[in-house]
Amino acid sequence: MGKTSNAERWRVVIGGIICQFCAGMLYSWSIYVNPLMEANGWERGSVSLTMSIATLLIPITMIPAGKLLPKLGPTKVAMIGAVSLTLGLVISGLTASLPLLYLGFGVLGGIGVGFIYGVPIATCVRWFPDKKGLISGLAVAGFGLGSIIFAPICTSLITSFGPNKTFLVQAAITIVGMLIGAPLMKAAPDGYVPEGWTPPAVIKGKGAGKDYTSSEMLKTKQYWFLLIMYLFANMSGLMVIGHASPISQEIAGLTVAQAGAIVSVLSIANTAGRFLSGAASDKIGAQRVVTIIYIINAILLITLQMMTSFTTIALGIGGLAVCFGAMMGAYPSIVLDYFGVKYSSTNYAFIFLAYGIGGLIGPQIAVQSVARTGSYSMAFIIIGITCVVGAVMSLISKKPEAKNA
Repeated sequence: MGKTSNAERWRVVIGGIICQFCAGMLYSWSIYVNPLMEANGWERGSVSLTMSIATLLIPITMIPAGKLLPKLGPTKVAMIGAVSLTLGLVISGLTASLPLLYLGFGVLGGIGVGFIYGVPIATCVRWFPDKKGLISGLAVAGFGLGSIIFAPICTSLITSFGPNKTFLVQAAITIVGMLIGAPLMKAAPDGYVPEGWTPPAVIKGKGAGKDYTSSEMLKTKQYWFLLIMYLFANMSGLMVIGHASPISQEIAGLTVAQAGAIVSVLSIANTAGRFLSGAASDKIGAQRVVTIIYIINAILLITLQMMTSFTTIALGIGGLAVCFGAMMGAYPSIVLDYFGVKYSSTNYAFIFLAYGIGGLIGPQIAVQSVARTGSYSMAFIIIGITCVVGAVMSLISKKPEAKNA
């Protein structure tokens, strides 16, 4: 096997970040909601269903994408996603029909992101077995970065040209960006070990060193533990992302403009959390990081109702966004630690189903809390309790024993 320079390894990471950046534009969706309602006379619930469709399809699509990755390679799989996402944005830009918006942004957009999202994570960590946490964090941070940069750009474009033409601009940026990033991602040779790094010794019978297929993983109790734990994390994070503006207005009495600033804080904090947790995972272990985050998350949720000024609510929601981003950065490392690298793209896709389920449950708990009690307090308590349960589960969860390892 020929030597690979550090520059070549980092080129793969740069390609992955670019691809995640393009996929992360999907998170600019909230910017489109009101303009689409005003332009077409649609109801909020009907428009919001578009993102729910996409959120549900992303983790489902990651499963076949993960199976195709070893056969087609990262560039081709990512480009399948790029074509689907671009086509979805074009359809969205050319229609005034709600069903076609569901098809374009919801179905094709969700499928496109599903094909793209897992590729950088699975590809980059194979090049960096010595820095799995950091690289996982960087890979998912690119997704958050896309939402930070494109939210103000899309806002400006929608103001000047309307939502439909803005969809078309997004489509053009997506395909160009993916054509730049996807070819940079190359698969690492089997068994690749960086020069000067010695793999940790395998502890017999502790699961380390065994690569679980997805069917093997699904038979372990650890998979179901991680799925439920990750579900709790996504319920919290996606509730806050979906309701940050009205939560800020209700608790702290902020204006719409001030609440918009809170949303910007959320995006930056979410991205920072993804990077920081990845780096911390390499230092103290991803599972310890997750335990700490669940505890902080629970404390913030239960005390959020007391944060009645702009500064305190910004810190509270920003802290919750850091926690959500940190979970997104840490869980890929846990999946690698538990189930190995070889089938990680498909295995993580099965864990990531929690994202789609959490995206349906978390925001609905918030909606029902407001409908029944007139405030978000009950939602904070319910999801805060799930975070406490998640912390306890993370303390007792252990790697599966590899009986045949």
